[in-house]
Amino acid sequence: MNIAEIKSAVDAGHSVHWSNEGYRVHRDALGQYLITYLPNGNSTGLTDRSGTTLNGDEALFFVARPDLGVTVHCSACGSEDVLRDCWASWNAELQSWESTDLQDHAFCRACDGEAILIKRPIRDYGAASGFSSTGCDPVRAIAETGQGTGARGEVADTDPGGAAG
Repeated sequence: MNIAEIKSAVDAGHSVHWSNEGYRVHRDALGQYLITYLPNGNSTGLTDRSGTTLNGDEALFFVARPDLGVTVHCSACGSEDVLRDCWASWNAELQSWESTDLQDHAFCRACDGEAILIKRPIRDYGAASGFSSTGCDPVRAIAETGQGTGARGEVADTDPGGAAG
């Protein structure tokens, strides 16, 4: 997101962040746009003194959109290549196996072992909110069409403490 897009999103009331959700972009009572690190409250300006250069990589600014869903990751390595055990039963009418009961056990193919799963919100880097975007179309398409299967398609509730992905 560029400076104008960030300011426009903040002014529209969107939850704008830099790098991860610990850094929130907001406008203070004086009309200044700031990046605040939420855990300790430290802030810096959105731009340098000239107002033309962002204090942060343009590609790392995003609008948090919980309505787009989440991705599921291994807590150890961050991979989305994770699996869950489930029971399946034979459906004679459809002549196929159907998943019937999701189990607690999880497995990470990247770590090649048991996994603890974490959920991270899918981020909108602009276009779904009406701002220009770079590189987020596959994630947005999965969320909007509900056709997510495989590594980017698992959707469940959000993890508010999810790290940058």
